[in-house]
Amino acid sequence: MIVFYIKNTTDSEATIEDEEYVHCCKVLRHKVGDIIHITDGQGISGTASIESISKKSASLKILSTIEHELSPYQYTVAMAPPKNRSRWEWFVEKSVEIGITKIIPLKTKNSERTKLKIERSQKIIRSAAIQSLRYHHPIITEPMSLDQLLEYGQSYDAKYIGHYKPDHKTLLSQHNNPLSSIIIIGPEGDFTEDEITSSVNNNFLPVNISENRLRTETAGIVAITQLVSAH
Repeated sequence: MIVFYIKNTTDSEATIEDEEYVHCCKVLRHKVGDIIHITDGQGISGTASIESISKKSASLKILSTIEHELSPYQYTVAMAPPKNRSRWEWFVEKSVEIGITKIIPLKTKNSERTKLKIERSQKIIRSAAIQSLRYHHPIITEPMSLDQLLEYGQSYDAKYIGHYKPDHKTLLSQHNNPLSSIIIIGPEGDFTEDEITSSVNNNFLPVNISENRLRTETAGIVAITQLVSAH
């Protein structure tokens, strides 16, 4: 089933625009009168008929809708983006498919990349969410410093920082079914000792997510997989 993202909705009408319009009307060649599947990315899916097509958008008449319940479990990864953009985008896409609910780009002392095109990441999130039939699309925030993140994360039930040491316990052994969880993943150059100390002082538990040394984006994928699999 192909699902299209819509915006500018009213009770009975909607508009399909941008890449979704191109995919729907140019690539798949849907015409006036065709019925398509839609979602607003905020928990609503349904069907709509194409009422009119212009050069840059198509007007829809909403025929039916379903409201999907939001899962009580929330998973957030705060990660220092790798220098290579494609590696960051791979993490974003795959983490959405696995079940992440929020992505926070993190700025640390050893960060290799501090500027991101958030809108580009949002498009990747939308595409991956539609592909995996997720009707509540994950959120990506603006980049945060570690200090901002530590304050922001206090509302979570479970708080972790991925930092390998032989005497640290594993993430899987510590993750006991909380409703909301957040894990911090550092840059390739790792956290500084001060950053680790500050995180621990703010109740972020240091955990091992693997016995192997992982690339940043791989660590993020392993972490979100372990968080989701615990439920």
